[in-house]
Amino acid sequence: MENFTVNEKTYFKVDIYFYIWSIFLPITSFLLIPSIQGTTIGYLMAFASLALVPLLLKYRAPMRSYFYTFVFILAIYIFILLLSQLSLSLSPRINFVGVLLIDPNDNTYLLKSSMFTQSMYMVAAFATFAYVRVLYNENWNKYILAGATVLALYGIYEVTYFLITGSQGDFISNRTFGDGTDAGSRFQKIVIGGLTLQRLKSLTGEPSMYAFTITPFFIYALYLRKKIIATILGVSLLLSTSTTFFIGIVICVFLGAKYLIRAIRKNTLTLALAFFFLGGLIFYLNVFSSDKLYDIFNTIVLQKLSGLDVSGSTRSGWFQVHMEFYKSLPLLNQIFGVGFGYIRSTDLFSTLMVNTGIFGTVLFSLIFIYPILKLHNDAHSKTLKLILVIIFLSMMIAVPEYSYLSTWLFLGIAYNRILRIKNI
Repeated sequence: MENFTVNEKTYFKVDIYFYIWSIFLPITSFLLIPSIQGTTIGYLMAFASLALVPLLLKYRAPMRSYFYTFVFILAIYIFILLLSQLSLSLSPRINFVGVLLIDPNDNTYLLKSSMFTQSMYMVAAFATFAYVRVLYNENWNKYILAGATVLALYGIYEVTYFLITGSQGDFISNRTFGDGTDAGSRFQKIVIGGLTLQRLKSLTGEPSMYAFTITPFFIYALYLRKKIIATILGVSLLLSTSTTFFIGIVICVFLGAKYLIRAIRKNTLTLALAFFFLGGLIFYLNVFSSDKLYDIFNTIVLQKLSGLDVSGSTRSGWFQVHMEFYKSLPLLNQIFGVGFGYIRSTDLFSTLMVNTGIFGTVLFSLIFIYPILKLHNDAHSKTLKLILVIIFLSMMIAVPEYSYLSTWLFLGIAYNRILRIKNI
């Protein structure tokens, strides 16, 4: 430490904090205090960063930029909350029967408790975004991928443990919902070619949440040419058999095919290992007949994309329910919503439309659209644009998770990239 100047020591501490944070940032199924939702290590470190930044940076320019970022986005969020509650108080009373309330036992009409609990998650997300937007540097990349790799390896261990023993091997997840009987990390199985497998979820809520979390890291690993890490992440995503991952693949094909092909050509080891794994799996399952191969393709691709499996049909069903509910709302509530954190559908689009109205949905969308339009066409910017498109469309179609820290991590990196471009 003697070789660092005071300024270098300060930024070294900022970096070290993030290095530790990045390992826990993607984990959502482990709570430090099991009785208190939101006490994941990632969220707690996000809250702690609000005190850490002024402590370390004092009144330097980055600290001011950090708080300008945080306060600005928080002020917009509070403005949306106030507008929704004002419109709710001015409109005829709304009946919430038939929709998925976050807290169905709360009979409060205005200022539901779930609005405040969900807002705390958003505060952590905003803190993460501000930290990364202002302080990110390329030395963070290996730690960002390290956190994703730890999550993937634990998931692969779970799948392997189930394959050997027939029971689940998750000994870390402790999160529960409701009365404590609803597991916060859902154990799900799938039958492929006559073999029963556990769908990989790792330390997230369920397989689709895992795919939503890790897909951006997988693309980032390809960009950084981290062949072994990309292979591990890619295999884990396949084992999740998640619609969310397939959505990401489709988006990649349409929006990033040319760039991804170039990246894959530079990652021949990744391809070789992936084909070795898939070849070994096919040999193990003895699925050389076309009927078995079609059965696998039908189970993990066609049924999911067409909504014929249980999760797909449930998702589309609740989307229709909540959009019909939205259409029935008074005009003011269609514009400003009924209140952030009131309902939670199975997709983000209908969730936002009901909770924040068209006004809040457009503002949330602009957070993603702005960097997609503003970033240049260098390799790093292209990768970030592709990642943001996949995250945004995955959320809108299939994942109602607006406060996952991994989302705000990549948003922060994208906005940091814009800052760097402006300073060139």
